Amino acid sequence: MESPAARTPFPPRTASARRRWAGRGLAAGLLLLVAAAPALAVSPKYEGAQKARIENGYATVLLASGSKTLVPLSSLDAEDLAFLKDLSVRSPLQRGNAVITVVKATVPVKKTIAVQSVVGPLETVQLVPPNVGRDQIGATCMVYARVHWLDIAGYYVDNAEIYKIINNADTNEPWKSPGYYSGLTHLIYDFTPRPQVHNWTPREDPFEWTRQELRKGRPVLGAFPREIWQALPPGFVGKHPWSGGNVGHQIVVNGFTWNSETHSGTFHIINSWDGLMEFDLKTEFAKGAMSVEQSLSPKGELPEKAEQTRVLKIRLLKAVGKSNLYEADTNNGAQRVVAPDEDSARAMLENGDSGGR
Repeated sequence: MESPAARTPFPPRTASARRRWAGRGLAAGLLLLVAAAPALAVSPKYEGAQKARIENGYATVLLASGSKTLVPLSSLDAEDLAFLKDLSVRSPLQRGNAVITVVKATVPVKKTIAVQSVVGPLETVQLVPPNVGRDQIGATCMVYARVHWLDIAGYYVDNAEIYKIINNADTNEPWKSPGYYSGLTHLIYDFTPRPQVHNWTPREDPFEWTRQELRKGRPVLGAFPREIWQALPPGFVGKHPWSGGNVGHQIVVNGFTWNSETHSGTFHIINSWDGLMEFDLKTEFAKGAMSVEQSLSPKGELPEKAEQTRVLKIRLLKAVGKSNLYEADTNNGAQRVVAPDEDSARAMLENGDSGGR
């Protein structure tokens, strides 16, 4: 037999109690929706990116590795674009402050970019050609490529300076002659103002680095260290001293096209052979056949002030006497420093007292 208590109904809930239960159900539903929402699918390249700036159809991104990249907005998929737009608001990347040097006269900046456009997936950047196209004498491509390189950036070399180098060297193997390399160095650095040279490092993809530098209006000094017969018009290579292999041939890259959908394009090559002064090289032929070395800022461009160094990762390389040699990955690239311990190394790098390279 049921007890009277078992038959007693629960007391009816008040209106305020019903509202509290309804509110709790709504909050639980929202939590379930948030938990079920998929995370934004960001490309591995941008995972952990620290800062971003969006302007003029491009995104400048400070990556997790500490290096910077400049990409056209039209080349980004929807998820990456949304992520970088959000990052540019949450953590904006500031422009570097230019270091101004007081000089007697202001040097106008050489305008080196002739074409810069993005049409659909196709990006095109083309710098101006050299004012004077030169045909190399013998195997002196290292001289003539640098002359073209300097010319594009606004530094003009006259014939007397060229002959001063090649007349004192073996025409067929000038690299074996004393003073040849020092002559090449003086050819670049004896200008006033001194040209700003930027070195490629193996930490960066060479072709992407080349495109980044060309977007800034900087011609790139490159070389063909191996045979690329299939990429050149028949007969041209055979008429010149270059035979590829260990000798190589120096050239300048002053433009590119790049299709972000097909991941293919071209590099525009400035050459020093009469009859083939310039040509387009497909990226498929450039892989493994073209190397890059340095880029050159346009004359008159002020140097950018580097952001304050922040150490991202540090590792011990070896003991040096009573101290240690450390290598650190920083937002300004890889740097080395000699210090008694890891904390001291980090402090020296971030406070600018390391003198490290």
